[in-house]
Amino acid sequence: MVRAKIRLDTNKSVMAFVQAMNSDGSIDKYVITDFEGIHCVSARSYLGVLYASSEFGDDMYLVNLTEDGKFPHCVDEFRPLNP
Repeated sequence: MVRAKIRLDTNKSVMAFVQAMNSDGSIDKYVITDFEGIHCVSARSYLGVLYASSEFGDDMYLVNLTEDGKFPHCVDEFRPLNP
């Protein structure tokens, strides 16, 4: 499973991420997982992503459950400079 590390450290970045994910036009199913991949939330849910940003810390990963390894271009904006 390919995953993209993301960083969402403010409420503003959480809102921007969810809006970007919901407006990318894809029907793929995306989740955000913790480092171990045990806990996950929908990447299109504001409350889910807000929860993940507060609980997962710097170990948040976006996973495409529909097409492994395929991510929308908008995700690049939320990737840390030094993963």
